[in-house]
Amino acid sequence: MRGLIKKICLALCVLIVITGTLYTIAKAQNHTIQSKLIKDFNDPENKKKILEVVLENTGYTQLKDKLDQIDLKIHTGDLLGDKRKELILTVALEPKKSIIAVYQQEDGEYKYVGLMDTFFDIIGLQTIPMDKKGKDIVIVREYVDQMLGAFEKGTFIRGYIWNNNQFQMVLSIIEEYQGYWNEMWDQPPKTNPKWLRVTDKTDIQWENGPYPVLRTLEHQAYAKSKITNSVNMPKGNDFEVVASKDVPQVYYWSEKYQHFVLNEGKDIKTGETVAIIEDLSLNPFQLAGFELNQYRIKRQDGKIEIVPKNQITDIKTPLRKPEGFHYVH
Repeated sequence: MRGLIKKICLALCVLIVITGTLYTIAKAQNHTIQSKLIKDFNDPENKKKILEVVLENTGYTQLKDKLDQIDLKIHTGDLLGDKRKELILTVALEPKKSIIAVYQQEDGEYKYVGLMDTFFDIIGLQTIPMDKKGKDIVIVREYVDQMLGAFEKGTFIRGYIWNNNQFQMVLSIIEEYQGYWNEMWDQPPKTNPKWLRVTDKTDIQWENGPYPVLRTLEHQAYAKSKITNSVNMPKGNDFEVVASKDVPQVYYWSEKYQHFVLNEGKDIKTGETVAIIEDLSLNPFQLAGFELNQYRIKRQDGKIEIVPKNQITDIKTPLRKPEGFHYVH
């Protein structure tokens, strides 16, 4: 009798182990995307299966009952430097909320690598090779519409690269922007208040090389409405431009900072050299009198800060050379 009990217990233990193993395998399969699904991802059933995996991987399982309302687009690029094409999935979860998830091919299926970032609306994506690094940078065009509340909208260029086992934003610039303000909202309100408008439209040119170079030319303008005391925003032709200027800038890739930079300078507070990644004094709002004499900098430890411009001295401008770039005063 005891022998029979031992056999039954042993059989139960084996069954538990097998069941646990099968559950683990099934769970793992549920967290990967089968290659056959990608070949015809526009098929409704395939799309549903892909999205189920993506939502599970990225922590949005609460949206599984809305799969028919979620938009999916698939791009590819060598993001990890493994000489293979990774999947770049752009997923519009809901209005004003999209994500990009990346998957790596492994043994006939795609394994989750990570979440690149969360966005408002993604209206474009491309990959640009960085020959010296042996991998691609991902360039995302993000459309942000906050006309209800903040009275602004625009398209922004975001750049991402895989570094230290995560995706890092290494570029952020305006492609097109419109911002509005009513002088009625000032405290105290102005007499005969007008609507104010700030616009910025950027010409963008990429240059190939061992590291890509980005040249931009921003066309900035500040306008006031021709009519006064209006609660409702006037139409475009009811604004008159009162100030404008063009702002050229060049962004170079820096291996030292793992970021696109404008310049490098010395922080007089710490004595260290830092990268200047944005000159805030050149933003379009300065045409309307809002001065920001500040730089956005990146330190060698990766920390990004905003500091007064007079805190950074000995500024050097990078010049491109075939092997990368060097600095000149």
